[in-house]
Amino acid sequence: MTIPSKKIMVIIKVIAVIAVIALAIAVIVRPEADRSDKASITNMIREYTKDKSDVKLTVGLLKGHKISYKVYGVGAKELDPVEYEYEIGSISKTFTSSMLCKAVADGRVNLSDSISKHLPLDPHTFYPTILSLATHTSGYGEYPFDASTLSEEELEAINTKFYEKRLNIYQGINREDTLGRIKSNVLQDKPYGWEYSNFGIAVLGTVLGEVYDTTVKQRFESFIKNELGLTKTRPGNGTGNLNSYWTWNDDDTYFAAGGLVSTVTDLLKYGRMHLDDSPGYLALSHKTYQTFEKDGFAMGLGWLIDPEKGYLWHNGGTSSCTSFIGIDKEHDTAIVILSNYPAKEGTKDEDALDILGYALLDSLSHGAYVQSGLN
Repeated sequence: MTIPSKKIMVIIKVIAVIAVIALAIAVIVRPEADRSDKASITNMIREYTKDKSDVKLTVGLLKGHKISYKVYGVGAKELDPVEYEYEIGSISKTFTSSMLCKAVADGRVNLSDSISKHLPLDPHTFYPTILSLATHTSGYGEYPFDASTLSEEELEAINTKFYEKRLNIYQGINREDTLGRIKSNVLQDKPYGWEYSNFGIAVLGTVLGEVYDTTVKQRFESFIKNELGLTKTRPGNGTGNLNSYWTWNDDDTYFAAGGLVSTVTDLLKYGRMHLDDSPGYLALSHKTYQTFEKDGFAMGLGWLIDPEKGYLWHNGGTSSCTSFIGIDKEHDTAIVILSNYPAKEGTKDEDALDILGYALLDSLSHGAYVQSGLN
């Protein structure tokens, strides 16, 4: 099957500062492609991997219960199938929303709850609901990297730390910092539009830590091990079998927005869980809570939804890695793409994994699994 022959349509683009883009959603497009899925996908991989001497691009497919993946080096050369450990950036947000679904199932929170019900905040002051945090409609923007409040010199310093030194600029923002920002950022009691917010997800993680009487990191570790049974997914700790991993403090709240490290098989197993709605509470994250018709997407809990095709998807990145996960429940398929290169704004790599991910989902949904050449 080919991708629909449409003019490239940008669904989402979030630009605050270059540093924020890595944890934020990048761009998902429906690209024009030729009529040969296999040739088109191969060309995308070749184009992405050219001139990257140390690239490790892992492309994983799940069809039914069959998992397969390949690792590509420079010039699309197939490498040994090593399970590399990648920082998955904002795909971590889907784990946060999965933890939220568990909290709802446990009766610890309701989606309609104000965060003031669970955090030490003034109950007479307006604060956003848990649902609005999970759907990026809370009214929170980016903290502490709001471009409108920073000078050019400050933005340049962030850029240098982020991409050149590959530092984790989110490290060190703990529960007390997060609570302080919540209290100082008073919102109006009104509906807010969609605005991608790493800070909003950090707040959501803080709530989840509070209701389980633990830190965000500890809640992640317990949930991933005991609920999901994944053995190769973990909070980042500066180590792995690639290079330049972020380090985190134990009480950092931004774990919830982009702090996980994982592998292709673990993420495909995670995709299988969402395909099966197993555990059953995961189905709560797949419901459409709000549709943004003008922009062509809808929101589940954490997941973005393609209203036309029904795909659940998310992407992510850090200063060292880029990632994409897509789930097609109708055709029982999932895609995971992981790269050890960042997606810098304004470069050809900015949306490359998203385009490839959509191409693979479209191909698989029309029975081209064997023909893709990646199985």
